[in-house]
Amino acid sequence: MSEAMKLAQLEAPVQRVLGAGLVDTVDVARVLETTQRSVQRWQAQDTAPRKDAEDRLLELASVLDLAKRTMPAEGARLWLRTPIEALGWYKPLDAVKDGRYREVIDALLALSEGVIQ
Repeated sequence: MSEAMKLAQLEAPVQRVLGAGLVDTVDVARVLETTQRSVQRWQAQDTAPRKDAEDRLLELASVLDLAKRTMPAEGARLWLRTPIEALGWYKPLDAVKDGRYREVIDALLALSEGVIQ
């Protein structure tokens, strides 16, 4: 796949993640274990993320999409940064960073169903 095609495909997830209003470039850089400058370059389509960063970006996008559907934006923004018992007292963003996005999704689904507070 050409670099131009890869950049075009990634525009949506990068824009989706940052456009959600729940995280900023500093948060994304921390979750993806990269620099804020790299995230800004991806956003500007100057370069594309490495494969592992790309995978984590798509996982983060899925978590943010569900968080926005589960609770109001401000509540979701705060929830992502709060230690959660169902995640072993990890913050959801830190759990995503560690590759545990499915656990974060499970916690969001349980929250939406009223199983956990």
